[in-house]
Amino acid sequence: MLQEPAPFPILTEQVINEIKKENMMETAAFFGKLKRASGSPDAETAAEYINKKLEEYGIPHEKFTFTGYLSTAVLAKLEILSPERHEFEVVPCGFTRNVEGLEGELCYDFMCEQKKLTCEQNTRRFAAFKNKIVLTKEYCSDIAYEAAAAGALGIIGMYNSPEEVPHYFGASNHNGTPTPDNRHLLPTLPCIDCTKSAGDYLIALMQKGPVRVKMSALAETGAKKASIPVAYIQGAEDNFVLMDGHYDSHCEGMTDNGAGDAIILELARALYEKRSMLKRSVLVCWWAGHEFGQYAGSTWFSDTYYEELRDRCVAHINIDVAGSRGAERIRARTTQMEGREFTASRIQRYTGHEAAPYIPLPHLGEQSFLGREVPITIMLKYEATPEMQKIWPVGGGYWWHSREDTLDKVDFDNAMRDAKINAEMICEIANSERIPVDMPAYLVETRRFLNEIEKELHPDFDLAPVYSHLATLTDKVDTLCKIMEGRKDTDTIIQKIAGALIQMEYTYSSPYEYDKLAVPANFQKLRAAMGVTPDNADEAAYLFIKTDFLRNRNRLIGEMDRLCDVIELQLLQWKYDKE
Repeated sequence: MLQEPAPFPILTEQVINEIKKENMMETAAFFGKLKRASGSPDAETAAEYINKKLEEYGIPHEKFTFTGYLSTAVLAKLEILSPERHEFEVVPCGFTRNVEGLEGELCYDFMCEQKKLTCEQNTRRFAAFKNKIVLTKEYCSDIAYEAAAAGALGIIGMYNSPEEVPHYFGASNHNGTPTPDNRHLLPTLPCIDCTKSAGDYLIALMQKGPVRVKMSALAETGAKKASIPVAYIQGAEDNFVLMDGHYDSHCEGMTDNGAGDAIILELARALYEKRSMLKRSVLVCWWAGHEFGQYAGSTWFSDTYYEELRDRCVAHINIDVAGSRGAERIRARTTQMEGREFTASRIQRYTGHEAAPYIPLPHLGEQSFLGREVPITIMLKYEATPEMQKIWPVGGGYWWHSREDTLDKVDFDNAMRDAKINAEMICEIANSERIPVDMPAYLVETRRFLNEIEKELHPDFDLAPVYSHLATLTDKVDTLCKIMEGRKDTDTIIQKIAGALIQMEYTYSSPYEYDKLAVPANFQKLRAAMGVTPDNADEAAYLFIKTDFLRNRNRLIGEMDRLCDVIELQLLQWKYDKE
């Protein structure tokens, strides 16, 4: 029987006290024996384990099965043919074109070392790839499409950290299972990844003269079935917080994301034990199709349950690369719709370090719900000290996306810390009287981003028309926030306005589709015009970018005007109800 929902500090204390380290250790030990490529027998064993534990805990649950376009790494080879013979350890990229014994002259993508290239520089850059196998420090996914169009034979991605173990990455930047309109983004080149030392060796050799190599790449790619365990923890209300993470992995993948899966399962148990205290409900999902699936599982779920997510999901808390050894710091990756202090105060309390500036939410990870009017999206980043973070940018060490990501890389004290900080955020969102958003502060950030973009735009790219509409929207939001004070029926309008503000800034496609994967995610189409001038782009490229900019500026204005109308209608409705 449900009792009156508790104030969120009381719920938070109760849930945190319920979290058991030994339960997470048990789950991690089980996952540590599995290599969980999506749809593989080991991955399905992991999904079945989650379902059995949910059954054991008495948590209502279901196992969904979806079909996605997935890729599984099989093998790769790289050998120098001349001026010497030498072989390197390499791994295939997800979605690579399969090839055996492809020979060609190697060229180094030296322009990849520059942070910002003009259109003219990129034209020269890719022209040099013709009929060559390309060594680059970029992710293969960032250049595969352009390299293929330029006539490259293949790509070798060089991960720029010092460890002697290759890292797995995908070679495409499509998002979710492809459609007829974006299937062209799938790579048509063979793509493999090598270590920094292998790349450095090859670069040094090329400085002495031509280098000829032979490469092979094999991945199993196609339509595959995979499971998604889902649990539902009913609160007093049907609106819900979505807590999720992926359970598939490269090799054992224990910090990405085996420990995260253990945290999610334990938080589900703790929240279910205290379900009588919940105001809003909690939906818990473990995704397949993340690694080498381009988020096929979460996008399938987002497509299939579009209305439920749009109408009822008040927040999305993603847990990924948590519980890592050496991850002494935490950084907020978020839209910051919840306000800075929501994450900053907790990060300082749990780590003992002042929170670093937040990372605007990237369009990576399971960000499949940005077009669903979800007000809050948070994906904390667990990282090493600032000095070590420069060397190993993800997690606490070198093992991310490699065969070295084994059980010994999990730190269960950090896992407890990461479980607690996520539990606190979920409990506050679930049991706050009003969804804890700060829309006025968010709009201040929106203006700051636009100002930063504008500073690097040629006069042909005019953002000035946006600002009057932004000012009007800001006034409307301020009025709405004042009138919401003391009201209890605010979830729906907050979802509509805060969620749409995120959609407006962090996506550019329609709410029913998905943008290409990219960093940063906010105002991608406007950012594409930064630094572009008639002098550094050919006439056609300049026209295309200018047209895209104009259409997305118009979209931004149109969305701002639409939101003003939605707010005005809500205010009229409340006034009518009062009278």
